[in-house]
Amino acid sequence: MSGGMIVESIENENVASGNAQVGQQIGVQNVESVFHDATIYTVSEEDTAERKHDVALAYLTGGLPRRAEELFGELVFNGHQSTDRIYFYVLAVLSERSFGDLTAELGRRIRDVGKLCASLPEDEWSRAHRVVRGLVELVRRAVDDQSFEVVSAFGELSADRQDEISRHLSMLLTGVLDQRLDAERKRKVSTERLSRNREDRARKFFEPEPAKPARYRIRVSTADSDRRRPLFIGGTVTVLSFAGLFFGPLDLPFWGGLVLLVVGGVVTIRYGIEYTGHVLHVASRRDAARPAGEPFEPSQVDKLIERCFHDSRPPDADDWPGYAAGHRWYLRRRFNDWLRYDQNYGQSVKRLKWVFDWHARRAARQWPGFQPEPAAPSGSRNRQVAGYLVIAAGLGLLGIALRWQVVPIAMGGWSALPAVIELFAARKAARLLAADAEALFEQEMAEYERWRDELSDRPDDIDMARWLALDKAYIKAEALRRGDIAERDLVSYVVLNQQAPGARRGTVPHGPPRYEAYLVTVILLTRHGVRESRVYLNFTTGEVKNEAWNVFGYDRIASASLRVKERRVKNPGEPERKVRNRQFRLRLLDGVEIFAISDRPDGENDTEVDDEAELKQLAAATSGMDAALPILEAVAHKGRDWIEFENDRRTMWSRNWSD
Repeated sequence: MSGGMIVESIENENVASGNAQVGQQIGVQNVESVFHDATIYTVSEEDTAERKHDVALAYLTGGLPRRAEELFGELVFNGHQSTDRIYFYVLAVLSERSFGDLTAELGRRIRDVGKLCASLPEDEWSRAHRVVRGLVELVRRAVDDQSFEVVSAFGELSADRQDEISRHLSMLLTGVLDQRLDAERKRKVSTERLSRNREDRARKFFEPEPAKPARYRIRVSTADSDRRRPLFIGGTVTVLSFAGLFFGPLDLPFWGGLVLLVVGGVVTIRYGIEYTGHVLHVASRRDAARPAGEPFEPSQVDKLIERCFHDSRPPDADDWPGYAAGHRWYLRRRFNDWLRYDQNYGQSVKRLKWVFDWHARRAARQWPGFQPEPAAPSGSRNRQVAGYLVIAAGLGLLGIALRWQVVPIAMGGWSALPAVIELFAARKAARLLAADAEALFEQEMAEYERWRDELSDRPDDIDMARWLALDKAYIKAEALRRGDIAERDLVSYVVLNQQAPGARRGTVPHGPPRYEAYLVTVILLTRHGVRESRVYLNFTTGEVKNEAWNVFGYDRIASASLRVKERRVKNPGEPERKVRNRQFRLRLLDGVEIFAISDRPDGENDTEVDDEAELKQLAAATSGMDAALPILEAVAHKGRDWIEFENDRRTMWSRNWSD
C-alpha cells in the first residue's frame, strides 16, 4: 500500500488443479472507500432472541447465509422455535449451496426442523417452508413431471417469499423446474432490480456521512516589518510638537493652518483606513488562494480535492486547472490546517467530501468568468490623497504663522500616519474577512443540511445485497437468452463478480464490501459446452453494457485455481495488520487465460474483521470464487465426462438425503 512498509510476508496458495499456472497476484486499486457505522450485523451472546433473529435475517438478506445459518440454528435448536425462524433457517442452509454441498448431516437437520414446523400452527411461513421442502424433494428425485402441485403452491406465496426462495435456491433449481418457477413469479427480475428508487438511492450508499463545517477565517496579510516603533516615536514627536504650536501669536494664519491640519489628518486617516483595509482584505483573499508551504507528498485532503474538481470540470474547459487553482489551493490550505492533528484523519477527510464537491460545483457554475473580487469603496483613495493635500496646506499656513514646529510635525506625521492607518486597516480587514467567513459558513451549512436531507433515504446493506442478487439473476438470464440456451440444456452455472477499476467501495461492520460498479462473469455449463460472458455493471443505475463472451468445449479447460496471498503491513502511526489478496484464474489447454478475477475481501482496515471464519464468509459473499472453484475444478479434471460425474454426485446426494 502507498506509504506502507512490509514487515513480514506470508503466502498461502490453494491451487485447484495440478497443472494450474498462477502468476503474480494483482490487488484491487486503492480507491475511495466509505465505512458506514451501522449495527445491522452486530450481535453478542447477551442479546435477546429477537435481536439475534434480526441480525440473522440481515445476514441472510445481505448475502452471508453461513452466518445466518449459525444464528438461526442457535435459535431454533435452543428453544426459540417459530415458523418464520424455521423457514429462514432452511433457506440459510440451502442458500449458495449446490446439491453436492448438502451433506447427510444438513439433511438430517432440515428434516428435524421440518418436524418442529409441522407441530406449530399453520401460517404464511409454514406454507413457504413446505414449498421449499417440496422443491428440494423435486430436485432430489429429478421428477419434473410431478412438479405441478409444488409450482402452483409457489405461485400462491407472496411476492417477497417468491423472491426469497428463487434467490436462495438458485444453485439447486435449474432446468425445466426453474423455468416453471419463473413463469409463476408475480414480478420479473428485470423490473424488480430497479425497484425502490434504486437509480436515485444506490449512489448514496457510497457517500460518507457528512461532517459539519466549521468557520474558517483567513488571516490578514500585513507587512512583515514591525510598525510599533515608528508609530510610538513619530506619534510622540507629533503630539509634543503639536502642543508647542500654541506658544506664539494666535493669528488668522495660525487658526487656518490648525484647522486644515486637523481636518486633513482626520480625512486622511478615515479614508486611508477604508482604502487600505480593502487592499489588505483583497490581498489576504489572494494569499489564501496561493500555494502554501506544504510537503512534497500530497495529502489525502489534496488528492480528494483534486478529484472533486476533476469530476466537476465543465465541458470544453481547457484551462480549467488554471482557472480553479485558486479554489483548490484555498481548500487545501484550509482543510490541511484543520485536520493536521485529527486522530481519525482518514475518515474525517472522507466525511468532508461533500464540501469539496460543493466548492467544485460552485467554481464550475462561475465558469468562464472569474469570481469577482470585492470592489474598493468608491472615492476612498481620492479622498485620502485630498486629505494629504489639505495637511500640506495646513502645514504651509502654520509656516507662514512662523511656527517652527511644522518641521517635527511633518517628520513625525510622515512616520506615524501610515502606521496608524495600517493598524486600524488591519482590524477593518479582519472584520471584512470575518464577514466573508460567516457568509461562506452560512452557505456551507445550507448545503450541509441539504446534503444530509438528500442522504436520508440512503439504502442499507440489505437493499444493496438484494439489488446485487437481482442483477446477477438478470445477467444470468440475459446470458442464456443471448446464447440461445434453453433452460433444460443448462446443467450448472457460476456467477463471479469483482470491483470494476476505479469504482468506489462501501462497507458496514462485519459486512461484505459493496462496489459502485462491477465486472460480472457468468459461466454457463451446458450439455454441449461452456459459454462465458463478461459484462460491466454500473451498480448505481443498474446499467449493463460492454458484453464480451467466449464459447469452448469441456475438453479445452486446463485448470481452475484460487490463490490467496497474505502479507503483514504496517503504516506509520498504525498497528500492524494483515492484508489478503485473492485471485481466481481459468485457463485453457492452449495457455489462453479466459479470465483472472481479483479481490481484497478485507479491503482496508475499515471492515474490522479479525476472525478467519468471518473473513472467509465475507470473501465468498464478495466475489463468488469459493462457490465457483469446486465446480470448475471438476470440469478441468473431468472434461466432458463432468456431466456424468455431476449426475453421479446428484444420485449420491439423493441417497444421503433419503429418510
